[in-house]
Amino acid sequence: MGAATYSDSDVEAMADTLATLVAGGKTLQGAQSALAYAPAELVHAARVFYEKRLNLIKEIPDPGFLANVQQKVGFWYSGPRHDDVVWPTLKARLLEELPEAAVSGVDAASSKVIGLGSPPGKESINTRGLVLGYVQSGKTTNFMSVVAKAADVGYRLIIVLTGTTENLRTQTQDRINDYLIQPCNSIWNPLTSVDMDFSQTTSADAILSNTSMRSIAVVKKNPARLRRLRNWIKTASATTRQNCPILIIDDEADQASIDVGTRRQSTINALIRDLLANPKAAYIAYTATPFANLLIDPSVEQDLYPRDFIVDLPRPDNYFGAERIFGQLEGESSEDSVDDGLDVVRLIPEFEVDDVRPPTNKTALGSWAPEVPDAMGTAIRWFLLATAARRIRSGKVSHSSMLIHTSMLAAAHEKTAEAVVDYLEDIRGALVNEAPSAFDAFRDLWESEAGRVQAGTFGNQALAFDDLMPGLLETARAAKVIVDNYQSNDRLVYHKENPQTVIVIGGNTLSRGLTLEGLTSSYFVRASSAYDTLLQMGRWFGYRVGYEDLIRIWMSAELKSWFLMLSIVEAEIREEIQVYEAEGKTPAELPVKIRTHPQMSVTSAAKMRSAVKAQVSYSGRRVQTIMFNEYDAEWLNANIAATKDFFSRLISQGHSETELEAARRGFRDVSADYVLAFLDSYNIHDAAKSIDKDAIRRYIERERAEGDLKNWDVVLMEPLSGTGELDLGLNEKVRLMRRKKMYIPSDDGTANLKAIASTSDRVADLDVGLEFIRKSLNIKSTDKVSDRQLLQFRQLRQTGRRGLLCVYPIAKESDPDLVSGTVPIENRRAPLVAAADLIGLCFMFPESRNPRSVVDYVAAKVDADYLEALDEELDAADKLDEEKAASDELVKA
Repeated sequence: MGAATYSDSDVEAMADTLATLVAGGKTLQGAQSALAYAPAELVHAARVFYEKRLNLIKEIPDPGFLANVQQKVGFWYSGPRHDDVVWPTLKARLLEELPEAAVSGVDAASSKVIGLGSPPGKESINTRGLVLGYVQSGKTTNFMSVVAKAADVGYRLIIVLTGTTENLRTQTQDRINDYLIQPCNSIWNPLTSVDMDFSQTTSADAILSNTSMRSIAVVKKNPARLRRLRNWIKTASATTRQNCPILIIDDEADQASIDVGTRRQSTINALIRDLLANPKAAYIAYTATPFANLLIDPSVEQDLYPRDFIVDLPRPDNYFGAERIFGQLEGESSEDSVDDGLDVVRLIPEFEVDDVRPPTNKTALGSWAPEVPDAMGTAIRWFLLATAARRIRSGKVSHSSMLIHTSMLAAAHEKTAEAVVDYLEDIRGALVNEAPSAFDAFRDLWESEAGRVQAGTFGNQALAFDDLMPGLLETARAAKVIVDNYQSNDRLVYHKENPQTVIVIGGNTLSRGLTLEGLTSSYFVRASSAYDTLLQMGRWFGYRVGYEDLIRIWMSAELKSWFLMLSIVEAEIREEIQVYEAEGKTPAELPVKIRTHPQMSVTSAAKMRSAVKAQVSYSGRRVQTIMFNEYDAEWLNANIAATKDFFSRLISQGHSETELEAARRGFRDVSADYVLAFLDSYNIHDAAKSIDKDAIRRYIERERAEGDLKNWDVVLMEPLSGTGELDLGLNEKVRLMRRKKMYIPSDDGTANLKAIASTSDRVADLDVGLEFIRKSLNIKSTDKVSDRQLLQFRQLRQTGRRGLLCVYPIAKESDPDLVSGTVPIENRRAPLVAAADLIGLCFMFPESRNPRSVVDYVAAKVDADYLEALDEELDAADKLDEEKAASDELVKA
């Protein structure tokens, strides 16, 4: 009998049987042998079908991933089977809510995650994986899909670890109930509920030995709860535990799970590792901020470093993230206009920052009586206007939220809420009484803001203020204030049948994990200098379809400065992961690259909360000076003098300013001694974190000892045309480029230019154009050329590892027609009006041949006040939870 005799459904059913046996721990060959009772032709056809399906999964281009050799070779999951229950039910639900293409992407990504893990039937499971997404970008949907497929394939106990507060746990539990448990309640045994964290008294043996049921627990990262869960599992017999595959999903995995030295963190980390000590336990971390997770020491085998795989979820096209708000870092070439992001950030004056931040002294906090100052009042009025506009555009009332985040102190939230409630009452009263001044304030705000981000840019309906007036009072009446922190009773809950118009005031809960539906207005003054904390604080990231033009963020100048730096670091680290994916490297090779990133010095210091020894590598990096003391003529002129002296010394040693192949002026094969001497004499801004003079010197010297970076090309980055000129001791004066600074008011006169280098500057000393490079590297003419590709081209073109130093002469006035004291042209850029011309530098390093090309440095001590009593707050939350857990047990008894 030939294979053609069997129907497609027969072949698919047999392929599903093969997949089940593979999931049970057999090899594909072993699974085929186990089917010796079936017709050989059918089994052969089924194997061909299975392998085709497996290859289809493998060839899906997105998401990218890093995996160890065993995971790459042992990819076993061929996708959902026809008799699966949970995933098909979830998929049908998702198709009701999301475009088909989006659901296909979730399907592919979750299959990739399952396949990179271990088959549940394997004798021993000890998986460590990481899924890297974006803040508010659908990570929950992805991990619910992984949970669904894990349940279908045979994982028997699934533990979802949420944030550190009950609010976050409740939100996650509610979604899991709605999407997973209730639609398939016949196979699920929930161990937690919306009202109750883990407090199980039923025998673990009775539950975990049941092969037809899937148990699921949604547990916050709280020592008491995790201890109960660990002890409960331990009461099961050794046989039961040996035969019970466990999957742990760690949501917001960079929070609390990682041992950074504090007592509480160490406790939680140890308890998670205890759970993973079971014979068959897989751990998959989900995070939007990989910094902390990738700084875990990978040599500690039982810790949480994602040694088996890292899956990099693609950024959705309609995702509203850091780049949309803060713009791109640079253009491909100097002729490109750089996108500075949407004009949605408004700065809070420093005196107001001081007013809304509570005193750190507890005694003073008791008498603190905050009011609603001007910028906060503007943010509240904008929230009402934006909500009214959304209602008109959509023709319906939907969730709309505002975030106020000034402190992590619970007592401060209550007092701020009282002030906001009073302010809202005043607004309602003024609108009811039709006070002209109230309507004028709203009108002026709408007309000024609507012009700064055009609705038509996103295809949204443009509205006049008169269109909003009829619904403004109704919106103000609907608005309510909720405090959401670890001890609040009035939880933030979004029910479909009861749309919320809510101003949410809170701390850690809001900065970590909690989804704010329909977020339009944010008021932020909390200070933090740790990158991972900052990125999580960006709760305004997410999907804003239909109201992209209405998003507004009020923040301090300090926070805006940090976020600008953050957007650079995050983009570079994600690019690094993608490069490693393309090169087929493993997760074990990644930590050194991330850990030694020049910008990571800030995160390391903040994590350790003290001066800390660390390492940095400049291999393949570009580091540039972007911060200048704008009004310090002596400081600026010293850099001009240092540059002039540098050029003069080169000329005195026989160099000529015309010796480059490129059209630009500059010097070829300059000894590193001269470059280092120039670096020593050049002033670098005190706040520049990534360009440490001492670390760069020692890195160059170490590479030179290995035979590299002995020689440098030095290029003068003059514009093609320019009105200003500067004497730097060359045959002709130097033409000056013009740059505007970022609009970030600074008490110390710091001008932040965001970037001075363009991508193409990586090959500024070579006589080639970008089109030639595209052809050389087989890059489409429509694609942008990345710095990594230019680095690759450069190293193919040159012999030896030569450094490149680009010198940027920048005119002291970005617009000669403007005089000092002129107001900014726009919110994102302001005119540069410096006391003297600026000299910017960009050091461009080749890839080192030494895989551990690092130098030690000591990171600056960061003030521990950035934690804002986090440990104290969490300890209090733990105590409350222990009391509730005891109460839960009494109720169960």
